[in-house]
Amino acid sequence: MSGKFKNSKIIFPINFYKIKNFNPTPFHIKKKIFDWIGSLKGFYCLDFFSCTGALGFEAASRGCELSILLEKNKKFFYFLSKNKKKLNIKNSKIFNLNSFFYINYINKIYYNLIFIDSPYIIFKNLFNSLKLSLNILKKNSYIYLESIFNLNLIMKFFENKIYCLKYDFFKKINFYLFKVF
Repeated sequence: MSGKFKNSKIIFPINFYKIKNFNPTPFHIKKKIFDWIGSLKGFYCLDFFSCTGALGFEAASRGCELSILLEKNKKFFYFLSKNKKKLNIKNSKIFNLNSFFYINYINKIYYNLIFIDSPYIIFKNLFNSLKLSLNILKKNSYIYLESIFNLNLIMKFFENKIYCLKYDFFKKINFYLFKVF
């Protein structure tokens, strides 16, 4: 990590990496994302599908006001909580809930930045995540998205609501930083 918790490690059991479709955001991509965004001072961030918490914890480490991490898997949630406690991260909250449930029934915050980085292989989840995100973002906010789907397909549904600021890819995954109108 960078920022306040620079050089701190997030710990997960090695066998987690054998789980199907478990692909944490690679370090060099994570660094690039946060370089693209710049300062997070005053930001409220939401990590929609936290998994390891790499993006949500990085946002907290880089000084956001609050980082909310959502993870429905109990094992991942356990290690997220353990890492938060180990690092003594005060500006984050972790919920063991389905992201869609949280947004529809619990959330009371408007965000500056939302991370949608999994499950990026199911278009319905990607579509619903983006659609819900637009309802809880402040104007001129950001959405970071990882997806196997190309930009043209995504923009077909959201062209008057978001625009792509930055784009990159690694292996078969596309990485997008969108700005919300």
